[in-house]
Amino acid sequence: MSREIKRQNIQRLEQYFHNGCKKDCRQKLGVELEHFIVEPKRQKNVPYSGAGGVRELLEEWQTFYPGVYREDGVLLGLYNSEYGLSLEPAAQLEISIAPQEKISSIERVYRSFLKTVLPSLERRGYALVTAGCRPFGTSEELELIPKKRYRYMDAYFQEKGPAGRQMMRSTAATQVSIDYCSEQDFIRKYRTACLAMPALKLLTDNTRILEGKPYSGYLARTGIWSRVDEGRCGILPGVFDRSFGFRAYAEYLWKLEPIVVPEKGSVRPVGHQRVCGLWADRLLEEEEIAHILSMTFPDVRVKQYVEIRGADSMPLPYVLAYTALLKGLTFDKTAGEELLDRYPVDSAAVKKAERSLAEKGFEGEIYGEPAAGFCRRLIDLAAKQLASEERRCLELFEELVQMKKTMGRE
Repeated sequence: MSREIKRQNIQRLEQYFHNGCKKDCRQKLGVELEHFIVEPKRQKNVPYSGAGGVRELLEEWQTFYPGVYREDGVLLGLYNSEYGLSLEPAAQLEISIAPQEKISSIERVYRSFLKTVLPSLERRGYALVTAGCRPFGTSEELELIPKKRYRYMDAYFQEKGPAGRQMMRSTAATQVSIDYCSEQDFIRKYRTACLAMPALKLLTDNTRILEGKPYSGYLARTGIWSRVDEGRCGILPGVFDRSFGFRAYAEYLWKLEPIVVPEKGSVRPVGHQRVCGLWADRLLEEEEIAHILSMTFPDVRVKQYVEIRGADSMPLPYVLAYTALLKGLTFDKTAGEELLDRYPVDSAAVKKAERSLAEKGFEGEIYGEPAAGFCRRLIDLAAKQLASEERRCLELFEELVQMKKTMGRE
């Protein structure tokens, strides 16, 4: 490996993140929400293929969308100027809402999506379910959509941990993306999200059923992800070290196994080869960098924005509450700085808190404090930074904390 190639490639990764800085600091929020498409009366999951399958739904909805995404001629996604529809590995339907400044705009776009797709679903007796894990069936019963990337990922994860199939087929999430304005702003927002993550996961815990059976614990989806690929999921080591920043994240990526790489408009599997080996003798292209970033799955991920990935899929009112909470905690530096000063934690402390919450829920502890009290502190800090309309969104979380119950146990 050429030392000069390595230096330039790490520099290119680092520069990619610098290019994501919003110079005008006009911060926006993007939301991605995954849904299970099910047939409630028969307690069945709707597969991608076959009569009445998700592919048939996409073909029907195509008339409403100017943009389509196909792979090898197979329809896998639709989009317009405000949002895109895509499919997760076992035909979970994801809406990706373009970045918005106001939470009310996110709500408007999502309701527009529902108005478009619900008639087709209701006519067939189908429903969109928002939950952390599928309400029906097991992962062994579910087919993958015909997307090469997912087929290769499925094989790879079966070697890395016991829960890869379950993660890909039976989980669904809510993801919120936030802009950053500088490297220092990125570091603050990234660390704030990591520090708050145990509480964020508890407040958004929405799993009643796991593999067709009632689930008595908490943070079921987190438990699944923790058994997938330790080096690619959860919290990154060193997040709270003084050296953390764009360079440290670039070096993490340089050692990553990317599973697949882009090739001639498609992808090919690369097994356990690492980025540093695959690009030992040539420079990374921007498309390749974007792909490598998409093959990491930590609770907080970087692209050219900070993507916060720890929440279960939830009904819209809770999605709006979650988005408001993150906006209040991150858009103004006051809340984040107060949290980071008050809780000088490390990655091990975050994991310890999550283990406590997974067992005890709101009776658990976060950084030595009662979980309910810590969650209440987050909500209060966020509320101070929000306008009254958006502050009201937080009332749903306030009720959960007061009752010491999660959505899955209301």
